Amino acid sequence: MSKGPLSSVDAAERAQRIKFILLLGIPAVFLLSLLDFGLLAKGRIGPGLFLVLLIFNLPITALIIFLMWQLIGGASRGLTQVLYGAGNLPPERQHSSQESLVARGFYPEAAEAFRAHLLEFPDDHAARIKLAAVMHQHLKDSAAAERLYLEVRSGQPTPKQEIMATNMLIELYRSTGQRGRLMTELARFAAKYQGTRAGEDAGRALRELKEKAD
Repeated sequence: MSKGPLSSVDAAERAQRIKFILLLGIPAVFLLSLLDFGLLAKGRIGPGLFLVLLIFNLPITALIIFLMWQLIGGASRGLTQVLYGAGNLPPERQHSSQESLVARGFYPEAAEAFRAHLLEFPDDHAARIKLAAVMHQHLKDSAAAERLYLEVRSGQPTPKQEIMATNMLIELYRSTGQRGRLMTELARFAAKYQGTRAGEDAGRALRELKEKAD
């Protein structure tokens, strides 16, 4: 499977951290030093204290960067919990019998078992997503898989289920060469999750597709 917009890359994270340090650290050191020069110019501090303050600007800046990074990281973790359905959500139903059929290669039987399950539990979007995967990956019915993913989104899925359905839909359009629908989904994802790494990845994938078309 191709790498989707939610993939996490360590190198990208390190680059983001370095960028954050530079963007916050350089202005912080400059402003602190400017404040020290101002105090010295006004005669409020002597040359000795001025040098001490200059030396302490670096650890102060490091502390500011650390606190800001922790603050942003906490907000990011909170967003991740929302996106992936963490918290006091009820556990998803298990589908061991259907998944056993899939594991043994009985794909039509597994699909029928999932359909029977959904007749009894029509709100079970986890089962709907699994059925869609069977239809697309094993029974080669991408149209049926697409309908199932769209049914998940039009229902009342958990944030985790919505994210999963959208990602699988993006992969379906990518693997079946439906360029227009793929671009539409990437644009939708980038707009909905703007400001997150997932949204940025989707936006980057969309730009790459547009560049190839030019």
